Amino acid sequence: MTTSFIYKTERPWPNARFSVGVIIGHTTTDACKIWVRTGAIGKYVLVIYPAAIDTDGALRRSLSAVPFPGIPKTMTKHFKAYAIEINDFSSDTTFVQSVDKLAAGTEYRYLMYGSDSSGVERVLFGQDNPKDPLAYSFRTLPKGKVPFSFGFYSCHMPYTQSLFGRLSIDNMEMWDSFAETLARHRKNGDLSFIIGGGDQVYVDGVDQLNIWTYLKSRMRKENGVVLPGKEDMLSWYRDIYRGYWGFQQVKEVFSRYPNYMIWDDHELGDGWGSYYLEKGSKADEMNEILGDWKSQGLTYKDCEELLSNMRASAEQVYREYQHQHNPEGAAPGSLDYCFKANGAAFYFQDGRGHRDINRRSPRILGLQQWQRFEAWLAALDPSETPFVFVTSAVPLLHLKSSLVNATGVFPDIADMEDDLRDAWEHNLHDKERQRFLAALFSAANRGLKVCVLSGDVHVSAAFRLTDDKTGAVIYQLTSSAITYSVPLAASWVLGAVTEDSGESSDGYSFTRLARYTERNYALIEVNPTSGKVIFKLYGPQSITHPESEEKKPVTDSMVNIELVF
Repeated sequence: MTTSFIYKTERPWPNARFSVGVIIGHTTTDACKIWVRTGAIGKYVLVIYPAAIDTDGALRRSLSAVPFPGIPKTMTKHFKAYAIEINDFSSDTTFVQSVDKLAAGTEYRYLMYGSDSSGVERVLFGQDNPKDPLAYSFRTLPKGKVPFSFGFYSCHMPYTQSLFGRLSIDNMEMWDSFAETLARHRKNGDLSFIIGGGDQVYVDGVDQLNIWTYLKSRMRKENGVVLPGKEDMLSWYRDIYRGYWGFQQVKEVFSRYPNYMIWDDHELGDGWGSYYLEKGSKADEMNEILGDWKSQGLTYKDCEELLSNMRASAEQVYREYQHQHNPEGAAPGSLDYCFKANGAAFYFQDGRGHRDINRRSPRILGLQQWQRFEAWLAALDPSETPFVFVTSAVPLLHLKSSLVNATGVFPDIADMEDDLRDAWEHNLHDKERQRFLAALFSAANRGLKVCVLSGDVHVSAAFRLTDDKTGAVIYQLTSSAITYSVPLAASWVLGAVTEDSGESSDGYSFTRLARYTERNYALIEVNPTSGKVIFKLYGPQSITHPESEEKKPVTDSMVNIELVF
């Protein structure tokens, strides 16, 4: 019985899969990380050059010839060429090329050519759309504290499944709109990068593409060996990324704008770290994760081995597809990371890799990550980086505490118990949440302008939190989801049960500035000169054209909030 997707052609993807492509990663004033998947073993060359030397696309067209014509001798000083050799499939033919000695605030183009193991030479990317000024290009950051903007998206799940099992694609017009918005701001000169705030893929989005459903149908024990093994699981997770990222709109955005990513539960499995796993206890939820494992001849220890292998496989593939083009971790090997840009400081918390409600405390970030985060925050200088953005995939403030900590009938009916335990507001996380808020308000009291960015909850909102004792203010900004069809009832529950204002369980005053339950993405504009931050939320609306009675869905800014610190 095969359990690997490496050669499994019958996987029911309704769209083309991601085979060959590129992601622009961490970019500074003089350097850039370029992530590539070649799709095949072979020898390749990545070429980068300033866009200014090819204003009409003629150079790109000439460089796209096969066999490769070579770089014109008169222009060699402008080019950077990197030889890359892919010898095996250990990283699913992904790699990252670091490019340095670039000029600040400059547009660059790139292309890649080479030959696979058969010796056939080809251009992998960079040859199409030669007249499109943004195709296969990126821009380095400008020097100094200058006004800039960055995009934020989360929760990419564009599939729906009918009662008869038919898969269809929904919501992808949001990626078209995202691309248009980003292009407009890049042409205006202020767009610096984008952030993927979690759930960039869903390993469990719909039943036919759910690798956990597949695991439950194939798990077994043969000759004392628990199956499937990790190599098979790696192929499942890689298959998910290649499916979810195969859309042309997604590939276009990824290939044009520096993209910072952090994972959440759906890169691993729904509610990862928020299930009780306690053998023999009435609270144990192994059956919730792996179904009727006993009937398949497995022991509890076997189930733990399966979960451990799925966890390890998920992290390896997350590193391959997302993390390796991020900045280096805040500690060697860590998935939390930080960087500074244009007078702002950014920290990305790994709120999923360390999460475990079975641990005493801290259950979300783990002790070592807490120490790193608090030390980073305390070292920030308000005169150097007055703006602070902390990406926490799960929002700090979202639902009523009474709902988050509900037990009994409602959570069971809604199948939301793990989601509620995920929330920072759950009483399991009281000490850790209080520690988080104390650290953020301490920074705000030192003059730092603090915003927490989040996704996860499939509802967008903006909250202002105030420490009435000191007057310090921080903001919670949530944009979720860019593509996801949320059932109406769940949307109401997630969006309508939080008060517009009041006092949090930790004693801070809060005001909800916005709530939006449709699909969306965000743009955050930062002006170090004026000290202003503007939060813009984009979502679908229906309008009637003056010359037509037909209502057409369009995407425009739904929220435009100036944050006052």
